[in-house]
Amino acid sequence: MDKHVSIQPYYLKDNRKSEVLELKAIETITRDIRNHPHSKCEVLELITMNVSDVPVDAEITKAYKNILKTDFYGSQYDWLARFAKKNKNLELCIHEDDKAVVIIKKYGSIIKEHDDLIGDYYVLDKDKSSEDLIQVFGNFHFPILSDSKLEMKEWAINSGLIDIMNKTWFCFKPINNKPCGRCNPCILCN
Repeated sequence: MDKHVSIQPYYLKDNRKSEVLELKAIETITRDIRNHPHSKCEVLELITMNVSDVPVDAEITKAYKNILKTDFYGSQYDWLARFAKKNKNLELCIHEDDKAVVIIKKYGSIIKEHDDLIGDYYVLDKDKSSEDLIQVFGNFHFPILSDSKLEMKEWAINSGLIDIMNKTWFCFKPINNKPCGRCNPCILCN
């Protein structure tokens, strides 16, 4: 929000019960960012796509399953990796507290990059990461990988943006349009 950049959001549909609520949250948050008096960024129109339309990639799916043999992580990382292969320089906003970060640290290493326009971000160190990890996470930039949930909350409070952050949505199985409190996203994201 505080940089003069264009942001292209994507949403991959996979017919979850929460999809309508997630899309509504994206619409509300996008409007709030566009209308915020201190916003410098341009948020482009949301591009949606069905997960079933993401091209098959046997190498990526095999790599995802190889890691899955020893470490559980969400099925979204298979299709996100396939999507990222065709859509370069995507930002994946996993953070310090995320299971995916544990997997990245177990099977590889990251390096910090800097861009004068967008600031610091991380990428996989492909010289120090397994081939499977490179297949799954090698096409992403990770802008908040070193941040904890508490640090992000503190930043949002100090920046006067906590009202926007509180509109994010994480529940897979909402009950009466409210988070269920029991699914993995509810447990991990709150």
